[in-house]
Amino acid sequence: MEDQIAFGEVPSVDLLREIKLEEDEEEFRSCCGDDEVWKEHEETEKEELGENLDEFSVNMFFKGISIAEAGDSGSGFSGIGVVMERTANVPLIQVQKKLDFYVEESVADYLALMDGLTEALQHNICRVYAFTDSDMLYDQITHEEKVEIPLLIALRQRILEHASNLEMFVLEVIPRFDLERPLRLAQVAIGVVSFPADGNKSRDNCSICCEEKISPMMITMKCSHKFCSHCMRTYVDGKVRSSQVPIRCPQLGCKYYISSTECRSFLPLTLYQCLEKALAEADVLHSDRIYCPYPNCSVLLDPLECPSARASSSIQSDNSCVECPVCQRFICVECGVPWHSLMSCEEFQNLPLEERDTADIALHCLAQNKRWRRCQQCRRMIELMQGCYHMTCWILRRSRLLVEDVSQVVSIFWKIMYRGHLFAPVP
Repeated sequence: MEDQIAFGEVPSVDLLREIKLEEDEEEFRSCCGDDEVWKEHEETEKEELGENLDEFSVNMFFKGISIAEAGDSGSGFSGIGVVMERTANVPLIQVQKKLDFYVEESVADYLALMDGLTEALQHNICRVYAFTDSDMLYDQITHEEKVEIPLLIALRQRILEHASNLEMFVLEVIPRFDLERPLRLAQVAIGVVSFPADGNKSRDNCSICCEEKISPMMITMKCSHKFCSHCMRTYVDGKVRSSQVPIRCPQLGCKYYISSTECRSFLPLTLYQCLEKALAEADVLHSDRIYCPYPNCSVLLDPLECPSARASSSIQSDNSCVECPVCQRFICVECGVPWHSLMSCEEFQNLPLEERDTADIALHCLAQNKRWRRCQQCRRMIELMQGCYHMTCWILRRSRLLVEDVSQVVSIFWKIMYRGHLFAPVP
């Protein structure tokens, strides 16, 4: 069985108990010559460990990851991922973090364990069964092997302090493939989409930032356009904040909509949850929901949840006018446009589409007050200053005058040509 150790209120007693368990396991292993029998014993014990979980106990799987920049050993990206399983029907506790500095992967494992313990204590967890694939971390935490790196000494001390605040802390070594979930969290945290083959240090150009990025950080959409994960994260975040979902590919002119599955590969947990919420809101029937009509807001809102606004100059009921809770501007619910206090919804909807701008509405109301009339041909406003009520479109009149002028020019031209032909000298 894999080595393990527990920390509690009385570490010395727990340590002796674990040593005794290890001796019993060695005796059991020597009695069981068949490896299959021993594996079944391990699986049974793991199942029993999971069944002992309650709301104050967790199985903690943690992993740190680091990728160095090519040609510079002191720069790169580091991140951590932690997944804590609790009893059935209780949500997972997950920690995902991109470090602000580059560290070796062994140090990242320490940081992942420390952050996991911190999160567990904040959730009032009393018993933690932690799992790692780092033999070095296990030996240095449990066997008190000599650590020469000052940073690891400080992290180890901090981890032991957190563990002493728990009723039980058990650390075990497991294969790396059992840490797939925390590993994936750490990868997404630093923008790694996939790992290339060993020795492959190829780089690709991102169409957004126009910088060369390592291949593991490049995302190829189903539409074949390629971008780096950091730019895509910023792009999606902006679209989600402005409620512009579903989201199109950022390539100019591309009409492909990015799927949520593609977004999962590069979005952190919190941003992906926001995206799912925005997509769910977009699927709601828009008969009872509208977007704020102001371009620099555009938030999806429910008129029933918005405060009604009293427009003193309104012709219609105050119920049609609501205030956007985000930008605090007035909206006409019936028309889905900025509030038109100078006319009714019927008058607004009778306007041509090209004249529904705020400035056009103000001109329309001014024309009503001044008793201006609109030309049926060119749609321009006309004010009667003097003369009769007969109107002639000035564009049509100008066209007629232009035709007359052209006719005269053509007539003169032909006259000149005719005279030139008559009086041309005979060779």
